[in-house]
Amino acid sequence: MIKVLGSYGNRGKNRFTTSFLIRENIVIDAGNLSNGLDNVEQIEHIFLTHSHFDHILDIPFVIDTNFSKRTKSLKIYALKETINSIKQIFNNQIWPDFSKIKLLNGKDAIKFIEIEIFKPIKLYQFIFTPIPANHSVPAVGYKIEKNNQTIIISGDTYLNPELVKIIKTTQNLKAVFLECSFPSNLDILAKTSKHLTPKLIYDMKLPKNINLFFYHFKYELKSQIIAELSSFELIKTPYQILNDGLCIKIFDNKECNISYNNLYQEKLNKLMEIGVELSYENNINFLLDDILSAAREFTGADGGSIYLKKGDKLYFEIIQNQTLNTFMGGRKGKIEWSPLELFKNGKENKNMVAVLCALTQQIYNIPDVYKNTQFDFSGTKEFDKKTGYISKSMLVIPLINHKKETIGVLQLINKKQKHFIIPFTKEDEDISMSLASQAAVSITKNRLIDDLENFIESFINVIAKAIDEKSKYTSNHIQRVSKLAEIMSIEINKDKKFYPDIHYNKNMLKQIKISALLHDIGKITTDPRIMDKSTKLEKEIDRIEIIKERFEIIKRDLKIQQLKNKNNSKYKSKLQEIEEDFKFLTEVNKGGEFLSDKKIQKIEEISKKYSYLLNNKEVPILRDDEKEMLKIKKGTLSENERKHIQRHALMTLEMLSNLPFPSEYSEIIHIASNHHEKPNGKGYPRGLSDKNLTLEDKLLAICDIFEALSSTDRPYKESKTLEEVLKIMEKMADNNEIDKKLFQFFKTKKIWEKIKKGEKKED
Repeated sequence: MIKVLGSYGNRGKNRFTTSFLIRENIVIDAGNLSNGLDNVEQIEHIFLTHSHFDHILDIPFVIDTNFSKRTKSLKIYALKETINSIKQIFNNQIWPDFSKIKLLNGKDAIKFIEIEIFKPIKLYQFIFTPIPANHSVPAVGYKIEKNNQTIIISGDTYLNPELVKIIKTTQNLKAVFLECSFPSNLDILAKTSKHLTPKLIYDMKLPKNINLFFYHFKYELKSQIIAELSSFELIKTPYQILNDGLCIKIFDNKECNISYNNLYQEKLNKLMEIGVELSYENNINFLLDDILSAAREFTGADGGSIYLKKGDKLYFEIIQNQTLNTFMGGRKGKIEWSPLELFKNGKENKNMVAVLCALTQQIYNIPDVYKNTQFDFSGTKEFDKKTGYISKSMLVIPLINHKKETIGVLQLINKKQKHFIIPFTKEDEDISMSLASQAAVSITKNRLIDDLENFIESFINVIAKAIDEKSKYTSNHIQRVSKLAEIMSIEINKDKKFYPDIHYNKNMLKQIKISALLHDIGKITTDPRIMDKSTKLEKEIDRIEIIKERFEIIKRDLKIQQLKNKNNSKYKSKLQEIEEDFKFLTEVNKGGEFLSDKKIQKIEEISKKYSYLLNNKEVPILRDDEKEMLKIKKGTLSENERKHIQRHALMTLEMLSNLPFPSEYSEIIHIASNHHEKPNGKGYPRGLSDKNLTLEDKLLAICDIFEALSSTDRPYKESKTLEEVLKIMEKMADNNEIDKKLFQFFKTKKIWEKIKKGEKKED
């Protein structure tokens, strides 16, 4: 059996630094021997991991305490560098040099034994093998074997591939004790001081069938570390968190069993188990339910309630009473009872115990409500009168967040012992306060998560609206695509024919919606003059108007010529020809249909046919760039302009890739960025093919294409009927430009009709 004498990386009241009792006379590290053991003189062998003070500090006291009773030398096993450091303590100035002092029987008081990595040491039935550790000073961990069973103690270490290899290759490995000193947000500090974090341990990819135990926590960071270990699914039970006084039966049994020294220790570990459970619960109503149930279980309270502070009022959130079989709030829906006022007539409402608890942040333990004259219990007494219940003992605990602000109040009623109601004890206060602290952390975390998610979604909606507003012609494109994608993903969830095996959870549905809102974020970088270009010649203005003026000059010159030659019979026909040529250019400029080679040739002919005098120089009717723009075969964009527009997909990818999305939003980047990719590999920006695209990528692509084709507010194309849109998309599906099965689903479910119904409901 291994006893944990000290489990922390720092020291304080009732918490001690690293030390493990392996046998009654053998320990690993000496962070807590004086406090942890009644008979320290029994310790004969100390295996040290390294020289830092929290691992060696009790060595001087162990040899000094009950020195006269010691009959055997204290043997200290350590690396050469560690031994040299310890000898600096036994220098007759900091502490007597016990290496030169003899026991009463003449034996050496201390013997230093130098160890080597991977060189085993046999003691009794044990084999101790030092293994490498990656720490800021020379350090080791230990592999300890007995009866063909093995445990590993990591020692203080940072990332250590050798340790991972040993863990993965050791046979009959019953347990691994891993140090975990800091939460992952302190990764720089962890790296500098050479310690592990939950994220670093998760990244080790250790086998899931190994019993992992964690120690060496910085006390003030312990709850944060535990919550993070839980989130990485590295702990499934609180017993994996080593605490001072914990006993683990490993070598005595085939299985790894755990026991505690006393009932209070069991309560503390039960409290930690609840803390782990609370860290998993995301629904704040369920969370409050669980908190009150746990508090009642710990204290033996028959009933209780939880208030949450909102503004200057305390609102009832949960009410439980076992005797009355009354359970309100939480999983049972909202409570409509009137809230408690924190202030009355501008003054603190000190007559109500729950209010005063919230205001003062103090615990109030009331043995008998009916004998108390300090507080106004008229509401409680009225409740008793109506129900026949008798409220007697009461314990009121403030819920205080990390900012030292009151967020609520936990109130417990009637501590029961068999058939009697007794006052709540000091132990009830301590354990309830501890639970209240965990509860406050969980409530605050949930509120912060909810607030952050609301902020993120609102911010994304604002960004999406801003992108839509950037173009006067696509003012609702993103919103419509988002609605289409949301409806389509919900329909896939319901579907039993096309996609019976696809089941999107709430998070995935949210990711699809957010991806749709962000899919055009790259258009922030797109030149609006190109994005809104309604004709081929449009820039700041449509240059067809300038060309029109040039034609007017030519018509004027023709008129002057006709006046000079009064009998010019060709004037009218020539004038008509000029007007028809300009009309032709005007139509070509619209870019509404595919431009034939014949029309391109005619543009060339017009360009050569007309010229006029400008600054006494003959210039053609069309400039070279105007001529080339008019020759665009499809749409209104030149090849360079088209590439500039298409670049928005790449910019979406780059912008989103630089955002630190949390793991639950990890799919957003590729869904949003791949909406112009095609299953045939001819899309952009990366030319991904079908095997690289997810169903969600292809879903968003279909929604984007449908909205663009069916939109009636684009100036550069004529409006299309639904039949025309579906026909175009059918052809795209046949050419493997969009997913054929998904398009058939889109068409069969008539997704576009569902979005119209939704819009009508909103109206």
